[in-house]
Amino acid sequence: MSVHRVHREEGSFVVRIELSAEFDDGYEGDEDGNSWLDAWRARVQPRLIRAVFAELRAEPGFSAVPVSRGKSPDEEVEIAVRFESAHGGAAPGKVRG
Repeated sequence: MSVHRVHREEGSFVVRIELSAEFDDGYEGDEDGNSWLDAWRARVQPRLIRAVFAELRAEPGFSAVPVSRGKSPDEEVEIAVRFESAHGGAAPGKVRG
């Protein structure tokens, strides 16, 4: 009985975005409920995530799916990217010889 072994390689890449807002001396506290952050999460964050997925999926041989690790999606999005060589094909950027 033959056991088929799969060679697996892994890597990671992190983009971390730190958000902040500064207000003048007339600012009276958090009464607005951090509306600047809500606006970013409602308008910018979805476009950014869609763009990242579009670029990852545009590369032939790669798939990208969101994965949940118990974190709030408002605070963290983790993406599993997998390269699948079709029938033992060469990895991207490598030439078979």
